[in-house]
Amino acid sequence: MSEIREDLDGLRLRMPGSDSVWLVDKGKIRHIGSRESYDALFSTWDNIHSDLDVNDIESGESIPATAILFRCYDSPKVFLLDGVAPKQVKRHIVSRAVMSRFQFNWQRVHVWHVPLSAIKYPDGDPITKTGRPS
Repeated sequence: MSEIREDLDGLRLRMPGSDSVWLVDKGKIRHIGSRESYDALFSTWDNIHSDLDVNDIESGESIPATAILFRCYDSPKVFLLDGVAPKQVKRHIVSRAVMSRFQFNWQRVHVWHVPLSAIKYPDGDPITKTGRPS
């Protein structure tokens, strides 16, 4: 039986012998569909855990191929653009510690040359988990 595992938020998982990678987000595993999608978000292929069974963790929506990290020129806030159009949301990554925990790639943060107030994507759940994943 699968369960929600918020204590694992930020971990990237892979089953032994598989190329597929999942991210634990809000306690659920989210499949990352391609190398390009992975590289658009994460800083390293290191530290992907293969000692946990992804089938033991409740499934969530896959990370869409359109997911990116962004901020606006007038704000230091970094967001994950998540979801699939027309239901995309911006999820605030609340701190440097959270960026580090999830191993999001600072070099992949797009700077949009519009004010934050002009962004029409609704707010999604913020990404808040800090500390080292269990």
